Parts: sequence; structure tokens; C-alpha cells
Amino acid sequence: MLEALAAAGARAVPPGRKTLYVRRGDALDAYRAGGDAEHGAEVPEAEVRAVVRGGRRAVAGYGGRSVLLVPLESGGERLGALAVEAVPGGTARGTAAHPSGPPGRGGGGLDLVADCCAPALRAHSVRGPPADAMEAARAGVFAWDLTADDVYRDERTCTVFGVDPGAFDGSGETFFRRLHPDDVPPVQGAIAEVTASAAGTVRADGAAGAYRIGYRVVHGDGSVHRLTELGRVVPDERGRPVRALGLVYESGDGDGAPEAAPRTGGARDAFLHTLTRALSRAVTVADVTRVMTDLARPALGAENLVLGVVEGGRLQIVGGSRVAPGPRRLRAAAHEAMAGAAVRERPLFVEDLSGPWGAAAAGALPPRAWAVLSLGPVDRAPGACLIPFAGPRRFGAEERTFYTAVAVILAQSLERARLFDTQLQRATDLQQGMQIGGDWYDAPALGDGTAALVIGDVQGHDAHASAVMGRLRVALRACAEPGLAPGAVLGQVNRVLCDLDTDRFATCAYLVLSPAGGVLRGARAGHPHPVRVGPGAVEELRLDGGLPLGVDPGAVYPTTADVLGGRDVLLLFTDGLVERRDADIDTCVRGMAEDLRRWRAGARGRGEDLDALVDFLAGREAPDRIDDVALLAVRRGGSAPGRGREPRPGRASAGA
Repeated sequence: MLEALAAAGARAVPPGRKTLYVRRGDALDAYRAGGDAEHGAEVPEAEVRAVVRGGRRAVAGYGGRSVLLVPLESGGERLGALAVEAVPGGTARGTAAHPSGPPGRGGGGLDLVADCCAPALRAHSVRGPPADAMEAARAGVFAWDLTADDVYRDERTCTVFGVDPGAFDGSGETFFRRLHPDDVPPVQGAIAEVTASAAGTVRADGAAGAYRIGYRVVHGDGSVHRLTELGRVVPDERGRPVRALGLVYESGDGDGAPEAAPRTGGARDAFLHTLTRALSRAVTVADVTRVMTDLARPALGAENLVLGVVEGGRLQIVGGSRVAPGPRRLRAAAHEAMAGAAVRERPLFVEDLSGPWGAAAAGALPPRAWAVLSLGPVDRAPGACLIPFAGPRRFGAEERTFYTAVAVILAQSLERARLFDTQLQRATDLQQGMQIGGDWYDAPALGDGTAALVIGDVQGHDAHASAVMGRLRVALRACAEPGLAPGAVLGQVNRVLCDLDTDRFATCAYLVLSPAGGVLRGARAGHPHPVRVGPGAVEELRLDGGLPLGVDPGAVYPTTADVLGGRDVLLLFTDGLVERRDADIDTCVRGMAEDLRRWRAGARGRGEDLDALVDFLAGREAPDRIDDVALLAVRRGGSAPGRGREPRPGRASAGA
């Protein structure tokens, strides 16, 4: 490990002397990478102990020097720390030369190395069969930064891949270049599948995103080696896949394909299926971009990914990965290639930019390849997707057919997302011109004979709240699909609101009703429970719930199933209907239920009249109301279970 640290290039870690601190009981042992005992980045032990104990990185200054300290943790155990002394004028991608960044996980190269060192340290420090097995298998560890295409591998991992640890450039493309050609599609499909499974999940147990895959690699001497890789994809706090961590070992000779490896066509189909499924859940252009950069780009082994649309005769970039693009002189050529592919509606494949095409476009270049996909007429505007690769690449007939299929899937998703964004902006402009609050209800019919029942309340009582309400209403209609669980719909809308440039949150209840049989499924996001008014009882319909929308992009919303009787009325309402200054919300709901029981008892045959019920609730103690109100009353039967008028400030809105 120390040799790998000493040889790590600028892509992986910042330049500067490195010291590994290993916790041995109450003591800390220091190991200097490269054996530089005299000039190692040794800092006062108290500083190192504070970082190990607190689990947060820090900058230590002494004797005119600055040292960045990163804690090493694995399996809940704090194992030590990694220190790198700053070198004046040195730089590294993702890490400043003078490491004065904020404490915490910064996502830079040093954090990547730390993520890889920690499990290796743990494996070496733990005695017993697991450590012995890892030693016997000659297993190596790796960490792959999916957001920057940086890879850290220890010397064992480099060896099984046939790469000189001292010459490894830290690029993910080096990994793909070593893959056996027949195993590239299965590996691409596996990476896409595990990345998709990890997206949107934030779990401390690490169960999400775990994978096992076998493949073959070809060493420089032509020999073929079969490897097994075990690892997991790690999402960040927003649920976006950012790293892959794991170990790899040689599992046999390279004769024959890996066990259970799908044929190339089947692997391509698996990748396209995973991509289609992920893009089907993308609502906005930002969502489409996220799927392509977080899922497709790493699986394809691409250096970067850019989406563009030609509008007004000029290429407009609408999304792209966080990976830095190639040399600046390539940008004009890239835009020209994208615009040409978009307008001509034909893809462009450049196998080596250092050849005649690249030389004519931008002069002498390092080896690099491009796949420029035409997305066809997207919302009356042609579009293109640029997928660059670090190194030359041959695009055979099968490869070109595959990328054409990717383009078709992407074009459909981008068109739908741009239409949604346009409608969203129109709704925002409209709502900003109407002086209403953030309460709303909706009851759109779904395509399978069911209907969605929606009630929601955006924080605040101003034009901004009404604008956010309009966006959420459009988002819910866009996400509502037949057969999709209500909790899944709220999860998508929650991510939309988290991505919006707003500081507002919203509560919401979303239910799906089958009028024929009365089957009801619902989920809540911090909203009051619906109330069921039946012939013999008035009671809350208890739905499992989650956080309000817009608070946590990784929030989960369970779905609850129930049945609405033929004579039952379901009431969905915002808290303004029941809320009073002198009581909490639960007390207020119980008070409304008791008032309903008394009203039905004395209604003289009008107790089951929906209009009468709504009028009673709308006029109940109206002078005491302190908030806007939206109310939806639903009974089974008819083609649509609810209708009504838009809510107004201080007024009740009824649906019947």
C-alpha cells in the first residue's frame, strides 16, 4: 500500500509527501510512503488523534507547513488517518494545492485514496480466516470516483490487471482498455444495473448497490486472466452514485467466457433495458442528464458526456457531467460536431482525434475518441449527445447499432423532459400572477380506470408558494402512471422539488382509487391523514408517511392499502380546514370528526349528500380559520371520483 501511495499520480492525490497513521490500540504508528523517513509529513500526534476520534478531515499547520489529514474508517471502525503535506504551486484535480478546504468529505482525490486504504488496512489488521483468505487470494482493493473518472488501485489490483503500479495514470479508461473485447458489454450492463439500483438510496448498512461480477482482462503480453470483482456503489447524501469500492482477485485462467456471462447481444439488451427503466423515471431535463452522467457514462467507460439542443441556429448545452471536458481547444470542435450531428440527424463516430479529422479541427491532440449521437427533432429542435473517450476506440457495426439505440431512447426521454420543463415554467409564470396560497387538490384519471387523489400544501401564503404549488401540481401529473405505487410517485416528486431553486417544502397526500372495487392505495409526505366518513363511523384513514417534500432527496414514502366502501366518503384536506390557534392538529382533527358525527345525526336524511357535507365543512367555524383551505370529498362511482374549484385564500375549496 505504501508503494502505491508513493507512486500515486496527480489524478488521484495531491502532490506532496504522504504519511499513513495506523491505530494500534492506544498508539498511532506512522508509515511514510516511499521510505522518506527524514522529510515525511509528520504532524503533532494530538492533531492526528483528533481527526481519528472525530471522523472528520482537517488541516494542520506547523513550522510554516500545511498538512491535510483524512480519517480512515471501515466497517464502523476508525483505523487511522492519511496525511499529505501541501506542495507550494502543486495542484490536483478536486484538491487545492494549499489544502485549506472545509472539513468533511470533499469528494476529492485524497478522499478517494482514503476510501480505498481503509478497507485494506482493516483486512490487514483483522486476524482470522477472512484476512487469511484475502491474503491467499492475493486480492487487491480499489476505489472508483464515478463523478471524476478517477480510480485508485493498490499494487495487487494493478498486478492482476497487468498494469505497472508506478505507471498507472488513475484513469477509468485504463480499466476498460484491459477488458477482453467479448466481456465489455456484460461489464457495461452490470455497471449500469448496480448504479441504477444504488441511485436514490441512502443506506448505512451498505446493502444497496452491492455487486459481484466476473470478467477477463488481457495483459500487455497477450495473456488472458479471469478476475472476480466484489464491491458496492456508494451514493452521496442526495442519493447520487459517487463511488464504487471493493476488491478484485484472479479467479482462474482466461480460457472460455466467465461463468454465466451473457452473450454480447443479450448484454447490450440488458444495458438498454436498464437505461430505459431509469430514463422512464426521469421527469426534468436535469433528471435525464443525471441518468446519463451517473449511470450511462461510467458504464460506457466514457470520459465525459454532454447534451445539447440546437435553438435559433445555435447549439445550447442543456446538461452534462461534472467531469472536466478535454483540452479547451477541443470545445469549439465538439460543439461543431454536436451541431452537425443534430442538424443532419446522423451520428458521428470519430475513432481517433489524433488522426486527420482531429488535427484539422484542433491541431495535435492526445489519443481520444468521440461518439456524437443525433437525438433527432427534440420538441421541434434537433439535439445531440457527445460521449468522449480517453483513448482511441474502434466503433464496429455492432457498436454503432448499439449507440443508435441509446440515441433513440435518450431522444424520447429528452423530448418528454423538455416538454415538462416548458409546462412547469408556464405554470410558474401563471401562478406568480395569481394571488393565491400554496394549497391545492387534484383528481386526474389514470389510464387503467383508476384515479389519483391529490391534496397538498406548500409552505407560505405568498406568490412564491403559489408558484411552487403550480410546479408540484404539474410534476405530480407528469409522474402519475397507472400501476405505479403512490409512494414511488411521491419519491419522484420529492426529488423534483429538491432540485428546484426554492427554499420551500410541501406536505402532500397521494392516493389511487379503483372506483369499481374500492381498492385504495396511498402515501403521505408530512400531510394530515385523510378522514373516512362511513354509515356508522367517522375515523382517520391511517397512511404510513414520510418527510415533507423538498426536505431530503433520499426520503422514502411507504404505500398503504385499504378499501373504500360503497357508501363511504373520503375527505382529503389541508390543515387550514381544521387548524385553530388554541389546539394542536390532532385535537383539531378529532374535533372535526366529532362535529361530523353530530351533524350526520341531525341531518334528517342529508347526511349522505356530498354537497351538503362539503357545505357543512366549508362553513364550519369559518371566522376562526387561520390558514388557506383545500378540501376534496370523494365517493366511489362515476368516471371521475372528484371535481371542484381552485382554492382561494381564506376560503374552502370543495370537490364532489
